[in-house]
Amino acid sequence: MRFEVVKVLGRFNSVSGTVNYNAADVTKTTADIKILSDSYSANNAEGENAIKSPVFLDSKKYPEINIIVKSLSKNAAGFDVKADLTLHGITKEISFPVMMTGPSMDLPTQKQSIGIMGKVVINRQDFDIKMAAKMPSGGMVVGNEVEIEINALAIAQ
Repeated sequence: MRFEVVKVLGRFNSVSGTVNYNAADVTKTTADIKILSDSYSANNAEGENAIKSPVFLDSKKYPEINIIVKSLSKNAAGFDVKADLTLHGITKEISFPVMMTGPSMDLPTQKQSIGIMGKVVINRQDFDIKMAAKMPSGGMVVGNEVEIEINALAIAQ
């Protein structure tokens, strides 16, 4: 991945959902995750506003990003996930590896929990996010590849 200027790191601060963990057969675990697109934060107000604007996420028109996990299959290091990602009003199937930890006791809540960690790269143009401004050097202001890192803690209800 070539950077013209710098890799931008951001996060979504409002993420909720349901993980239906199947302890008897982890491959039957499913999840339905909702991310509020307006909760994007990168410690840079101008950059955050640009990402939330109609040029990128269009948070007013598309207030939610959804991930629906359809299947898990065992691999050497953990699991491969197949999920539907809805971003910018477009749904595409994505696949990516995850590691899961637990179940173990979450100390603050005293409830069972599992940790889920993974990474997937998507092409923003697949989701009709087409911003194409160029740098004076001719390189793109924003690359097409977006790396999404997942670090989640699911706590039993």
